[in-house]
Amino acid sequence: MHQIKIGDKVISKDAPCFIIAEAGVNHVLEKNDLHRIGATSSLEVAYRLVDAAKEAGADAIKFQSFTADNLQYKGTKKPGYQLATSGSDDDLSYYDMIKKLETSKEDQVKIAGYCKKKGIIFFSTPYDNESVDFLDATIGVPLFKLASIELLNHLFFRYVAKKGKPIIISTGLGNMEDVRAVMNIARTEGFADRLVLLQCTSNYPTLAKDVHLNVLKTYQLEFPDVLVGLSDHSPTFIASIGATALGAVVLEKHFTLDKTFTGPDHSSSLDPKELREWIHAVREIEASMGAAQKHITDVEKKNATMRKYLVIADQKRGTVIEEHMLKAMRTGTGILPVDNNIKRIIGKRLKEDVPEPAPLRWDMLE
Repeated sequence: MHQIKIGDKVISKDAPCFIIAEAGVNHVLEKNDLHRIGATSSLEVAYRLVDAAKEAGADAIKFQSFTADNLQYKGTKKPGYQLATSGSDDDLSYYDMIKKLETSKEDQVKIAGYCKKKGIIFFSTPYDNESVDFLDATIGVPLFKLASIELLNHLFFRYVAKKGKPIIISTGLGNMEDVRAVMNIARTEGFADRLVLLQCTSNYPTLAKDVHLNVLKTYQLEFPDVLVGLSDHSPTFIASIGATALGAVVLEKHFTLDKTFTGPDHSSSLDPKELREWIHAVREIEASMGAAQKHITDVEKKNATMRKYLVIADQKRGTVIEEHMLKAMRTGTGILPVDNNIKRIIGKRLKEDVPEPAPLRWDMLE
């Protein structure tokens, strides 16, 4: 069975879903928000997010690695959803917003070390070659997660692939031809076996009608050599539960310490309580999936007295049994009223009198 090893975790169809608590840049807070929670730095907030992810049961926590100068061309306009969360470009330009959200390499090293101490996998989404090299050589991340904006960035996709580590890539802002293109690269260059495709809709939050879970089935049919998952930006747990039932093996969702913080992603993120509930819901649907073959479970066996068995009406010895003389009732034990049994019974004679309705037994028949 195809599997990808991530630290002490395994991503495969036979393993529990690999759950990523997406911190992103939600640790980088304004001074007033830091003051509200009694924190003195973004690094301290990052540590608290690590603690929350670990306590919630996440397999990994993910941050973002970039520099504004490598990522953002000055003058580029903000995407629509960020206008509502960070104001207009006149209030704060896209470049200046990204610049404020940078995390220093020193802090990233400290966060990764804290994750190791706490026993949760650390990794980060890189947005430039320099960040890829840093995450690979300095921190030694076990995998790379590429954002949807890299789906059409084949230069970057290949650069990351050359590091030889597993790659999870979101597929928002793209169509099937775009996904086929990256799959062709992965197959041609021999790394499809360490690639995971995440269905994603690049809007925050994503409405239910825009999630399109059926894309997961398309990916599984067209790309059976690749594992699939969901980058879930919807405000509830339903999409993740549905994705798990459809075979998703990786799930990610943004989270924050407080949804009312100032910033581009806080309002569409889970808070720590919701993060715990989300992960619990995913684990519950996994447990509910159970076996593929229908069978009587061990817990059902003790309830077999709920079944109905055949009862025959009061009749004389020698009576030829007809169907109207039979009915099914809960008797605890007896002959099941299934076709095979009924065919064997109809037309047989009774060997004894039945003075009142009674459970039918095989030894009552000639």
